[in-house]
Amino acid sequence: MKKVFFSLIFGCFVINSAQADGKLAKYEEECLSFIKPPKVELTSTYGKLKYNYSKDSAFLRQETAKRFEDLGESLYDGFEPVGLTKVRDAFDFGITVGQINISNGYTCLYPETINVHLGYYVPTIYILNSLKKGTCLYDMAVRHEKTHMQIYLEALDYFLPQLKEAVNGLFGTIGVKVVKRAEAGRSAAQELNDLYLKPLQDIVNRWRKEVEKEQLKLDTPEHYIIENKLCEEIEGSQQSF
Repeated sequence: MKKVFFSLIFGCFVINSAQADGKLAKYEEECLSFIKPPKVELTSTYGKLKYNYSKDSAFLRQETAKRFEDLGESLYDGFEPVGLTKVRDAFDFGITVGQINISNGYTCLYPETINVHLGYYVPTIYILNSLKKGTCLYDMAVRHEKTHMQIYLEALDYFLPQLKEAVNGLFGTIGVKVVKRAEAGRSAAQELNDLYLKPLQDIVNRWRKEVEKEQLKLDTPEHYIIENKLCEEIEGSQQSF
């Protein structure tokens, strides 16, 4: 799930220097000589893991099928999931912007702060409601879903330094915007917000897709055959005593 916002200080707005034509370049340079690079803050959270034991096989199959379909894959025939791990990721993006008046009736719009948050909230492990605690299949399902959750956590830890690097590089590639003073309004602020947001949104979306691809590697027919066979062997050995 995505949440996007941006904050405005009255009289403070921002935007991009890459779009400037040549005649504005000198005004951008003038602006850059007065301002400081934006303060960048990147935060994250794992969320509090919850367990849900109330869902039936129809729910688990439907939700698992959605995961496959989102990646252009199909749930293979005969697969009846006994567990499911779902996370909602929160991507929050906010810019506080400033403005200064410069030469010849121009105003420079620039980012004062850039705040980015990426994490999970309400991570939930679902276990099929018909599974009995203490059985091998129950324990195997819990272990399997905990592995999915671990993949999510490790993927976030791995990605955060890359995201931080991307955020820190935004000002150098996007920069500031110079406009006539009459144009320094909220629409310019929105445009700047979108310019700074877009490259990060693209990076986060690619990361999301790669994480889900990695999750599917754990949900192959071969993997479930191994798990089921292991439980059959364990339960068979127990019955022999």
